[in-house]
Amino acid sequence: MELNEFKNRVLPLKDKMYRFALSILHRREDAEDLVQEVFLKIWNTQNFFERIDNPAAYCMMMTKNMALDRLRQANRKIPHLPVEQHEAIEEQNPLEKLQYHERHQLVERIIRQLPRNLQMLIQLRDIEGETYRQIADTLKISEGKVKINLFRARQLLKQQFNNIHAYGQL
Repeated sequence: MELNEFKNRVLPLKDKMYRFALSILHRREDAEDLVQEVFLKIWNTQNFFERIDNPAAYCMMMTKNMALDRLRQANRKIPHLPVEQHEAIEEQNPLEKLQYHERHQLVERIIRQLPRNLQMLIQLRDIEGETYRQIADTLKISEGKVKINLFRARQLLKQQFNNIHAYGQL
């Protein structure tokens, strides 16, 4: 693989890989280091990488595997998944902003309590906007399993949110 091919096929995935690594590792420095390690590993295995049909899925899978390995080595828990802020929030009054941030934090806390595989599905689909096929390729599971587990994750998230929200209203 030539440098130009690396720049065209791999480097455009940098931000997506970083956000995915950050969703697993929770620390910016760790996520940045991990993405650099993935790039280095891909560069060092150029001959193998050229035979990959779906470079994006391969890079995301490699990011996931290396991040999970790093977690196992550090014996740390899966951290929160960052959910991007919406520009419309800045236009709200202080009470609306506070309510939004409280709901946002509640959703993050509930997501952190989900099993790791469900957290990754929510990150890839709902935050990164990946297709079911891309997620299936990344996680090495069937599209059907992606859809079923994503449905379960969303149901658990909704149920927990409603339970906590209803309790707070009493």
